[in-house]
Amino acid sequence: MTNTTKLQYRGVAYDAAQHEHPSQQPVEHVYRGQHFDAPLGHDPAAVNTEVELQYRGATYHHRAQVAADQVNAG
Repeated sequence: MTNTTKLQYRGVAYDAAQHEHPSQQPVEHVYRGQHFDAPLGHDPAAVNTEVELQYRGATYHHRAQVAADQVNAG
């Protein structure tokens, strides 16, 4: 019986709760030449559906509701 709560990477199941997570303590660090004094771990930013996304010349729009409908329909 397979545990469906575990994630898989290339067919190998793993439990993400067992992995080390970035600290919430502020740390001075450099990313792409910019200095930061902030936690390495942070909550993701809220989705702004008004923003137009562009990737390799193609324009995308947030379709969270469409994706949720497709998942719930199946």
